[in-house]
Amino acid sequence: MSPNYLKGGHMKILIIYGGSGLADDLSLAAVKRIHTVLNELEVEVKQYNLENTDITEEITNELQSTKGVVLATTVEWMGIGGRMQTFLDQCYAYNNQYFNDKYLMSVILTKTNGDRDASNYILKCWDMLGGLEGVNVCGKIDRFVELETNEEIISVIDKKTEDFYRIIRQKRNVLPTGTENFSKPVIDQHIDDDVFAKMNIIDEYVGDTKTKAKIIEEDPYIVEQRQDIEEISDFLKQQLNKNTNLSGNKYIDRFLEAFICEDSSFTCTYNIIIINQKNKDIILKVKDKKLAGFIGTDVKADVIINVEANTLDEIIKGKLTVQRGFLTGKLKAKGNFTLLYEFDNIFKFTDF
Repeated sequence: MSPNYLKGGHMKILIIYGGSGLADDLSLAAVKRIHTVLNELEVEVKQYNLENTDITEEITNELQSTKGVVLATTVEWMGIGGRMQTFLDQCYAYNNQYFNDKYLMSVILTKTNGDRDASNYILKCWDMLGGLEGVNVCGKIDRFVELETNEEIISVIDKKTEDFYRIIRQKRNVLPTGTENFSKPVIDQHIDDDVFAKMNIIDEYVGDTKTKAKIIEEDPYIVEQRQDIEEISDFLKQQLNKNTNLSGNKYIDRFLEAFICEDSSFTCTYNIIIINQKNKDIILKVKDKKLAGFIGTDVKADVIINVEANTLDEIIKGKLTVQRGFLTGKLKAKGNFTLLYEFDNIFKFTDF
């Protein structure tokens, strides 16, 4: 089935499966076929199933000796599934170089729809991690049995797997993309402007990184001066919002009306860049179940969203969620994607 001339030299590929694990799962059947082809090509294959306990750290360590990665999941409704999304979020938070120059083979199958959106999303995530585009298996298959009996489907998977092998073996070059230059999260903490309260944080542990970040307490007089300046600045910004006819006003008002966050521990700064209108960008700061909004830009925002005005209108009218807009390419975003996904949970818009 697989030509012998492809073989030669040691190669290791990871298969990361994020489907349901059920016997009739589409992507599981595809993974089994890919595993078989790679074994025939004398490739060392190691498979991780994400339905098990958290194994992200183990996988990232394994990446050091890996040439390529297969990410496989089944679209049940929308998106890429909770297991795969959580895994990619954790990979992004690790902020290491193990993903650099690793080729990706994505396997996205469905019995309904959404396979193309999910495939594009997986590739975008891989770009942001620093990986390289390899091949893509994407499509709708009505019955699980077709993956074992339909020769055309089997042939497609076989040829895609062989192409993936060739790409890795030849170290094939790919063009750079815009998403691969997005900044990764910074482990060291810094003090941001805070319109709610001024805090002296001495020691803080950061997530799963197990890295301790320290912030040096400043001289009280300097802190007080900075607080006064910040309070005056925020007051002037709020007055500017009240007294101008910028279209940002209607957006800020809608965000204030739709704000429903009840989690006092949730803190985030969103910067919404309206790309087809100048000087109308919006900053939304969330802390202690409160929301502050004003016109401006913040390059240190946790999440930066680039969107056209008509798309933002759809969002504030409840016709489009931020996550759906991101998946379909109607808006672009960079920063902390866990906080991006929370946007639709803390703002609930209704049509008006």
